[in-house]
Amino acid sequence: MSFHKFNSLTGRLKQTSQLEALSPLSPRPLEKNLPQMMYDTIKTKPVATASSTQHYSTVSPKILKLRQEMQADMTKPVFLIRGTRDKVCFGVTVALAAVCTVLNFTNFVELKKKFK
Repeated sequence: MSFHKFNSLTGRLKQTSQLEALSPLSPRPLEKNLPQMMYDTIKTKPVATASSTQHYSTVSPKILKLRQEMQADMTKPVFLIRGTRDKVCFGVTVALAAVCTVLNFTNFVELKKKFK
């Protein structure tokens, strides 16, 4: 029976001849204090970034306008909010879905007759 040990240098398992499959570490309580940061020299300082005092949105004005338009009346269905163009797109989508369903059903019936 072969045992494997994790090699931290290569990041892989390697075969070992030891008789124990696992050598668990003894449990140690967590330290309550944060670890001290050690720098290479005294002159090294942590990086500080200045936050912007002015808050701004990264959303484009076109998307913001569209979002406000869509959220103006929450009682309407989405496909009725933007007017005629959306109604036409919705109608065409429903019609195509109905036609494809009928064609698939007729194809299924023909295949069933063929292989009966």
